[in-house]
Amino acid sequence: MDTLERIILFETIRDDEVAARLAELLHDTTTDSNLIKATREAFYSTQRVLLNNLGSGKISGNYLQDHICRLIAESENVFSRMSEDGVFKDLDSGISAADLKKTLTPEAETVILLAANEISLISEVYRFDFEIFHKVTDDYDIAAVPVSNASKLSNRELIHKALTRDDSLAAAVTLSDFYHSYGSGVFQAASALTAEDSGLVPVPNIDDISVHDLIGYESQKRMLSDNLEILLSGLPANNMLLYGDSGTGKSSTVKALLNKYASNGLKMISVAKNKLDLLPGILEQIANRGMKFIIFIDDLSFEENEHEYKAFKSIIEGRVAPRPRNAVFIVTSNRKNIVKEVWRDREDQDDVRRRDNIQEKRSLADRFGITLVFSAPDKTEYLEIVRGIAKKSGLSMPDEELVNEALKWEIRHGGRSGRAARQFVDYMVGIKR
Repeated sequence: MDTLERIILFETIRDDEVAARLAELLHDTTTDSNLIKATREAFYSTQRVLLNNLGSGKISGNYLQDHICRLIAESENVFSRMSEDGVFKDLDSGISAADLKKTLTPEAETVILLAANEISLISEVYRFDFEIFHKVTDDYDIAAVPVSNASKLSNRELIHKALTRDDSLAAAVTLSDFYHSYGSGVFQAASALTAEDSGLVPVPNIDDISVHDLIGYESQKRMLSDNLEILLSGLPANNMLLYGDSGTGKSSTVKALLNKYASNGLKMISVAKNKLDLLPGILEQIANRGMKFIIFIDDLSFEENEHEYKAFKSIIEGRVAPRPRNAVFIVTSNRKNIVKEVWRDREDQDDVRRRDNIQEKRSLADRFGITLVFSAPDKTEYLEIVRGIAKKSGLSMPDEELVNEALKWEIRHGGRSGRAARQFVDYMVGIKR
């Protein structure tokens, strides 16, 4: 039986063209012309697939290994799901097969032993000896090229470590650490994803802003952080509404906290207003995952003639699909009540209908357990933000000059805000370089 035909869990490897061809060559010891032909065919098909990865490798190793690491990261199976849920998180990499019974259920023991066996099979291909190719062709071999940016290791380095271990059970424990920390399938590719009609799409280059880059709004950041730590602990957390003036850092604060807690298994799914109908499916998709999720809806507001807010309110309440314990909604808006109110709402025909109409529009905001206000800073706060950003940016200016120029910028460019302060400092850094 072919090596890869014995694989049950890691279907992405079993069905991969490159891995299948290399596995065939590993176990074919004949020297006839058919083997030479097969080797040459395997060589060129390997090059075609791996050429697409050239320049994108982020592990120590070569492009074949980078390819296999990606396939394993994308694999979703019972082992990766159990790993996400932390079933194997207390296992030491030195544990023996005999000791598994003391720690795991029979089902979990079976799964990790199966994973260990399959990793040992995959490892044979992972350590493929490229001298086989060199005997039949002198053409340049992409597969064996060392990854050029190996010093910038990605999270897939844990997979590389697993596949180069001699102990297959230790390798399975190491791989489970990867899935527990980063997830599997589409979720492992990035900490942030966007919702599209075609499905969830990873955002590989999310803003690397940190909490320390944000100056001011300390109580708001603390409340957000506390609520996310409750979520990460596995306890019920509150949905959160962040409202206030434009440019005050509502979205940046959410991104900064995602970066802070991403290593703890926190993911963010960004949903645009015109994609709110996708929410029930998203909640169903993430409900049984081991990771924790922010469902992030940025700059949300509804006009008086938009009634989609009623459906969104039902989703928030859990009427359409119950909100999973591993997710919270975080919504930013410039309006406290999200739904626009007009004087006509207050001038209805009678008191009862007027009160009901206003209450209906305000009821969406009431579905958020925590509401945080991000108000435009006063003059003192604005200048404090300017000074803080200038210091972090390495801008060297006399304080009096910095203050005078910052106040001029505020007048000419739309008022005081954290965004205005950042734009001012970026401008000054540019002209004084």
